[in-house]
Amino acid sequence: MPDLTLVVPFYDNVEMLRLQFEGWVGWAEKRKRRLKIILVDDGSPHPAIDVPRPGGLPELEFYRVLEDRPWHQHGARNLGADRAPEGWLLLTDMDHVLTDQAARALFKRMDHGVLDPAAIYMLDRIEADTGLPTMQNGKPKPHPNSFVVTRETYWRIGGYDEDFCGVYGTDALFKERAFRIARKQHLNVPLARYSREIVPDASTRTLARKEGREPGVRKRIMAEKAARGEADTIKVLQFPWKRVL
Repeated sequence: MPDLTLVVPFYDNVEMLRLQFEGWVGWAEKRKRRLKIILVDDGSPHPAIDVPRPGGLPELEFYRVLEDRPWHQHGARNLGADRAPEGWLLLTDMDHVLTDQAARALFKRMDHGVLDPAAIYMLDRIEADTGLPTMQNGKPKPHPNSFVVTRETYWRIGGYDEDFCGVYGTDALFKERAFRIARKQHLNVPLARYSREIVPDASTRTLARKEGREPGVRKRIMAEKAARGEADTIKVLQFPWKRVL
C-alpha cells in the first residue's frame, strides 16, 4: 500500500509528461516505493499511453476518458480519486512537479503525524526556472488546483461537480465547498511550476480560457441545476472511461 497517491490529469502534454517521467525515475528508491501515480488522460488526441516510459518509475496506473470534452480536467481528477487506494492523495496539474526533495519534506510530515486527515492542505509554488515563489500582486500565489487530502475527505467534500465541466475557472466552486467541510491548512512544501516558455505543452494550448466565456455562465448552470431539483447534487463520474495500464 503506497503512502501517497499522486493524481495528475493529462491533455496532450507529451513533452511535459516526458519531463515528469525523468523526474520520477530520479527519485530515491525508498520514496518511489511510497508513491503511486494515477495519470488520467482526458481524451487527448495524442494519448498519454503512447508516450515512451523509462524503466525505474514508481507504481503507475493510466486511465483514459473515452470522450474529448473541453475543460474536463475536474472529471479526470474525480476518476483519479475514485481509483486511488485509501490514504493520502496529492492532486495537481501536469505542469506542476513534485520533486524528490519536496516529496522528502512531505513524507517527513506524514511520518511525524503532522497532517490532519480531516483537513485539506494547500502547497507552496515555485517557478521551475528560477526556484523563486510564484507571485501575484506582490504576494506568493499557491496553485489553486494543487492540494493534499485523504481520499476519504475528498469524497466527504464530494469531489468536483461535473455539471460545471466545460467552463474554465470553476475550480473555485470546489474550493468553496472544500473549505466549508474540511479545515484549510497550508504545507510548506513546494511544487515547481513549468510555464509554456519552458515546456511548450506544459499546459493546455488548444482551448480558450477566459476568452469568449459566456457572461454569467456559472450562475446559469446553477439555475439550471436548481430547476432540475439538483441544486445540492454533486455529479461525478458522468463519462465513459477505461484503464489502459
